[in-house]
Amino acid sequence: MLANPQAGPGPVLGTFHHAGGSVNPWDPDTGNAAACPQGRVRLLTLSEPGTLRATRLTLALFGATFTPMKFAFSTLACPKWDFVTIAAKAHEYGYDGVEIRAFLNENILTTANVFLTDPAKVRELFARAGVAIACLSTSVAMTGDKVRDRLAANDLRQGIDVAAALGTGYVKIFDLQLRPGHNREAAAAAMGQWLRPLADYAAEKNVKILVENQLSFRRASELWLILETAAHPAVAACWDVLNAALAGERPAVSVPTLNSRIELVQVKDAYLRDVGANYCKLGDGDLRVPELVNRLKGIGYNGWISFEFEKAWLANLAEPEESLPQAIAVLKEMCGIETAAAAAAE
Repeated sequence: MLANPQAGPGPVLGTFHHAGGSVNPWDPDTGNAAACPQGRVRLLTLSEPGTLRATRLTLALFGATFTPMKFAFSTLACPKWDFVTIAAKAHEYGYDGVEIRAFLNENILTTANVFLTDPAKVRELFARAGVAIACLSTSVAMTGDKVRDRLAANDLRQGIDVAAALGTGYVKIFDLQLRPGHNREAAAAAMGQWLRPLADYAAEKNVKILVENQLSFRRASELWLILETAAHPAVAACWDVLNAALAGERPAVSVPTLNSRIELVQVKDAYLRDVGANYCKLGDGDLRVPELVNRLKGIGYNGWISFEFEKAWLANLAEPEESLPQAIAVLKEMCGIETAAAAAAE
């Protein structure tokens, strides 16, 4: 491994593994690196000279492998595109994957809806394009009403089946809307209990259920209550930076609180108002996305970051031909990854 007498300039973009086990990244807040059988180490950052390729080569000499974050976009950003166009554009723009937003028993807002096609064919299409399917995202949410929740459970099982057929390991749902006068802890416990048999079903299909902080559980400590009650390895968090910001929470609080329970991150940017927010280009708004990325680096996050630009609901937002290339360029810049365009400019 690489000897480290001094703290490095920043954390790695992902997690390193070596023959003796996993090594966590350097923590920029404490200045500590994880212990490993070979002793203390200094882990390279992508902002150091040599770029990603040289980092991978250097680590290979020491029998190590590097697992970086992966970038995807939600199909909400391109509601008029079919799956052929989505896969081709994802590859063209440099995304690693796509978050497929599906619509079941509700108004269909995108041309591409996996519930109306053969998921095996969609899987093959994306594989040919060299693009992964990051997640199948749904509108499923527990309500607290027994009849409606049985229907929601059936919808989730169908989503799990489709996610498995797509070859993605994730299906995303919402948290729940807390009804007036109801206790938050009791509601979280009820959702955790509702999730357990569904998580068992998902685990049999090699799928995880991701709960997004969308409705009444937008803060990390609140979402943690649901995950802790479910207490199942097939249940994890999808963290949405805008929803947290609307609840008044910064990434410096969110990420350390949920830590390894985060397995998908949704990013976008917006100007925060007294009520609500107005979308803008990634990097221009108030959502502290660079802080989010740095905090994710600090916990060694190597999962998906998905750009969710909700044009399917907000038709006046920028067209995907503009928003998607801009977002991936900004994300890679935040992560210290040199893009092909930047390299050509040099």
